[in-house]
Amino acid sequence: MQYRILATDLDNTLIPFGEPDPRPEMLAAIQKMRAAGVPLVVATGRTFSSMAGKLAGRVPFDYAVCCNGGQVTDREGRTLAETPLTAEEMYALVDFFEDYDYPLAFAFRDSYYAYTEYPALLRVFDALPGAKLSILDGEDQDRHLIDMPHAGFGMLPPGALERFEEKYGYLGIRFLQVGGHHKGGPAGWLHYDIVGRGVDKAEGLRRLCDVLEIPVSALVTAGDGENDVGMLAAAGLGCAMSNGVAAAKAAADRVIGDVRENGLAVLIEELWFGGPRAVPSASGLPPTATI
Repeated sequence: MQYRILATDLDNTLIPFGEPDPRPEMLAAIQKMRAAGVPLVVATGRTFSSMAGKLAGRVPFDYAVCCNGGQVTDREGRTLAETPLTAEEMYALVDFFEDYDYPLAFAFRDSYYAYTEYPALLRVFDALPGAKLSILDGEDQDRHLIDMPHAGFGMLPPGALERFEEKYGYLGIRFLQVGGHHKGGPAGWLHYDIVGRGVDKAEGLRRLCDVLEIPVSALVTAGDGENDVGMLAAAGLGCAMSNGVAAAKAAADRVIGDVRENGLAVLIEELWFGGPRAVPSASGLPPTATI
């Protein structure tokens, strides 16, 4: 078997955003694939706790690459590999966001914690339809005394990221813009997942492949957003959803069907069960963003 493992983004790839569950056809394809011995990896910008909460009792998965590659776990949440933010990275973010009263949260093992502007962040998280993300008030800023976060989430007005890079660009912190479904923040502000130097889904998947002792060439990836670009390019077969952004499609080997048309389920049938080639339809459904 050429391809031995499937890694998929969660929102708008595995499950249409705003819907609580995968479509029945999608779930049936996953169950059939796993019964044939092909593991499912969920690769997401979410924390493990929020990802597992969304999938609990509905989607059987084997491994997870969480926080855009910052943490790699098994299905029980046991860490297999991780790259938390360093103290220097974290303090730079806190200093900058505090100076300008910009909202900033960090993704710890158990939840997101707001370090600045908790009310604004709470409005954004509450406005996510069906996302089941929780955020706690961490403005006393002591959660990192227990362990370090794997990623951050921040909201910035236009031009602010350039100011951050001027001061802290030497750290190599990566800001991954997310949007579309992120509502509730100030008009015109941009929302970002934030990870440390060298952290992305592709690196998380490479480390998982090392643990499993399989080559990256045996990996199939599927995604729709800018934070999926690395893993789409790195895999043996990278597949972008037709509802995905242009950068994801450019990085992928193939474009497959829309999430709302079970594009990933059709791909599973093609690759592992001899079904017809998975191709995008001409439905004209608009592209959407992901986290």
